[in-house]
Order: sequence, then structure tokens, then C-alpha cells
Amino acid sequence: MSGPLETRLRRLDQQIRAFRDLHARELTESAERLAAIAKLQSDELQLVLGELAALIADAEALAASAGTSAPPEKAATGVDADPAAGSPKRAKWLAEQERASRMSRRDLLGRARPPRVESD
Repeated sequence: MSGPLETRLRRLDQQIRAFRDLHARELTESAERLAAIAKLQSDELQLVLGELAALIADAEALAASAGTSAPPEKAATGVDADPAAGSPKRAKWLAEQERASRMSRRDLLGRARPPRVESD
């Protein structure tokens, strides 16, 4: 079997092997890049967690020096950051929002239509 068919088959075999090697190298390089990105993100996360721990320690030291201790739930949720969090107006508004979110589509669409004008 020597001829053009054999030559074409050898070339095809060579191309397939070259593509296999090329793709294997590309995948290896991509895996190395992903590993480097994962390491960078892990290092950045550690920096953020370290800063958060330092902030918590400073807040606890400040609270201890002031003679008061803020409950951890309030500090963690940031309730102190919103002065209106416990106001009656806000509670009323939240209740209205809850009722509005439970409105049916029929009610919602019925209210959105203009009123019908009855003709004589």
C-alpha cells in the first residue's frame, strides 16, 4: 500500500499527533495560569480576612475601653449603621412593601388598566 492514500494517511496521523501535543501543552499552560490566579485570589482573601480581624479587634478594644459591649449580632449585621432601622415609619413601610409583593397578577393588572367609560 504505497501511494497517495498511504501518504495522506501518514500526514493525517502526523497532524492528529501534532494537534494532540499542542492541545496538551495549551491545557497544561491554562492549568498553570488558573493555579496562579487561584493563589493570587487566596492571598487577597487572606489580606481581607486579616484586615477584618484587625477591625473587629479594634472595635472590641474600643467598646471595652468605653465600658460597653455591642452585641455581636448587631455588629455583624451592621444594624447600627442605619439609624432608621428600628423606626415605626420604617416598619410600616416594610409592611406595605410586603403586602405589595404578595399582590396577585390579576390585582396588579386590574389596577394598571384605565377605568372603563360606559357609553350611552
